Amino acid sequence: MKNLLRTFLSFVLVVCGTTCAWGQESQRLENSEILFRLVPQRTTFYTPDRENEASIVRAEQLIESHREATTSGKAVIRIKDFCNSYSDTTENLQVANTRTNQVKSHFIAHQGMKEESYRTSNSSQAYNGMKDVATIASVVQKDCRLLVPESLAPSAQEEAVLIEPAQPVTPSTAEPEEAYGAASATESIPLQKEYVETPWSLKTNLLYDAVLMPTIEAEYRFNRQWSANIEMTMGWWHNNGKHKYYQLFMASPEARYHFGCKEDGRGHYVGAFIGGGLYDLENGGKGYKGRGVITGLSYGYVFPVGKYFSLEAGVGVGYMHTRYEEYLPQDGHYVYQQTEVLNYVGPLKLKLALVWRIGRWIEKGGRL
Repeated sequence: MKNLLRTFLSFVLVVCGTTCAWGQESQRLENSEILFRLVPQRTTFYTPDRENEASIVRAEQLIESHREATTSGKAVIRIKDFCNSYSDTTENLQVANTRTNQVKSHFIAHQGMKEESYRTSNSSQAYNGMKDVATIASVVQKDCRLLVPESLAPSAQEEAVLIEPAQPVTPSTAEPEEAYGAASATESIPLQKEYVETPWSLKTNLLYDAVLMPTIEAEYRFNRQWSANIEMTMGWWHNNGKHKYYQLFMASPEARYHFGCKEDGRGHYVGAFIGGGLYDLENGGKGYKGRGVITGLSYGYVFPVGKYFSLEAGVGVGYMHTRYEEYLPQDGHYVYQQTEVLNYVGPLKLKLALVWRIGRWIEKGGRL
């Protein structure tokens, strides 16, 4: 009987130990840190970046799983930036402060949450040997300290920030690098609006518009290197009284690779395009009506001209195949003459486009 009881108690202890360990592991995973890559000596948080896309998905899942706690005020989302690529500590902290606000603004804009659900802090130290390519995000309860891995544990030179309204961090109690840009839960700062860009942009080719051939383009940036662009051109003018027609339509999708794209969008690109369309051209004499396809390569350069706009200059060369019918307008009728096929190799596109970098205004600041 004693042996049976001893065996039973041993079993219970093993089960309880396993359950406790599992619970601790769950808590650790729930508060796990998420790493975002940032570009050295750059203030922009590049969201369409292959290194950040997976982290953004993980962060969105983490935030969504704790939405009820954060919106009810029981928990907050902590974002921390490490910047160590400048020689001056103050400059490191200024850049880190700008980037934490950009990361925060991204999730406010995409997750539909309020400013008070977030806390930010900054450090001029490197993170695991990475000078300034990491931002840390997690969800923590307001009434407890964040469980951080050893690499983020407080050191003698740097004190961890408490995410706790009852113990706000002030410059007199925190190290300068943690105090810079870190607001307490009771601190009040003025509401400010910030313009956050999206991966989308809209364009129009000013050269084609000038010859009454209106164009509209849309481009989507997957990351800093790759984007997809589609261009549509349509001029549908006619004058039946004089038998004059200037009618054409073309659509052309394009894949692009961008070289050394800066944070303001400035840079060179090359692309590969295909397309097709139809046309009817006649100027009171012989007319040409047909359809064709094109394919080729493009090159361009983009440079900003303000906060919201850029200019894009480019050229495209390649191959065109078209089949058309010749006709003569006579006595109110269009008399068929012959059918021709044209194969052409050479310039196909010329561009000076006005680009609108689509974004949205969000409010930041207020009581934290």
